[in-house]
Amino acid sequence: MSSSAPPVPPTRTFTPPTAGEVILYGENRYVLGAEIGGGYFGKVYECTDDWGNGLVAKVLLPRDRSYEAVRTDWLSELGKLVQLRHPNITFVHSAFEYRDTFYLVIERCSQDLEHLITMPGLKGDVWIPHLARDVLQAIDFIHAWNYVHKDIHPQNVFMAYHYDRMVPGQDPVLSFKVGDLGISRLESEINVFNTALAQWMLPPEFLDSPQFGVVGRPVDIYHAGLLLLSLSLGRVPTFSRDEILAGRPRETAERLNSPYASPIARALRRHVSERTSTAMAFWREIRSAANAA
Repeated sequence: MSSSAPPVPPTRTFTPPTAGEVILYGENRYVLGAEIGGGYFGKVYECTDDWGNGLVAKVLLPRDRSYEAVRTDWLSELGKLVQLRHPNITFVHSAFEYRDTFYLVIERCSQDLEHLITMPGLKGDVWIPHLARDVLQAIDFIHAWNYVHKDIHPQNVFMAYHYDRMVPGQDPVLSFKVGDLGISRLESEINVFNTALAQWMLPPEFLDSPQFGVVGRPVDIYHAGLLLLSLSLGRVPTFSRDEILAGRPRETAERLNSPYASPIARALRRHVSERTSTAMAFWREIRSAANAA
């Protein structure tokens, strides 16, 4: 009886797109444009389809991971984008694998929030109720599904302009949308030791959970507080580890010459038990401050 060698698995070769490349997926045709952004796990490219939709294509990077590991991450992020469909969360149009490379095709927004924050002459307080309403609605919805985003910052919140194609001359309507659900986790599955966040946006409970509380939904409240603080300051502040542990973000908010100083400061309290408890509670405080201003 003869024996045969086990089949050799196919070689997987990650192949990123090039500007001008056309990708066919079913009856859909996507034209890839220039690279416009990205992070550790993926790159983002301009993209259009035959419907004339302005889109972006997010391509997951393998780094030092296996094909199977990248595919698992792709399916995980796709599942979250499909499940967490909300007007204030970026909308996924399509997802596919092409040349051993995994794509997510998502609605294209005009600019990220950092562009607005750093705009010369901007009166940030005018925008705070509008930004808070949209971002906190998204957070409230994410939390209702028992997820925690964990990575809400000015480059992950986007400005989207909506046009009425039946009335071409009408001014567009602006909304804010939360994107990049790649590191979102079910609250019960969060591993503080396996989460990469920028140093300046680390909540105190990430640095010292026994002292400040369990890592969970209050992380997103803290990050929303940092967003509104940045908008009021007109810049994205940076804080060292020692400053975060000492409560410098909250102190910075308390010194704001703004009707929103107190609500923002409460969202930035170091101890989870003393922080604003929910996205809805945070919104009610912002709305009350706006009405009183």
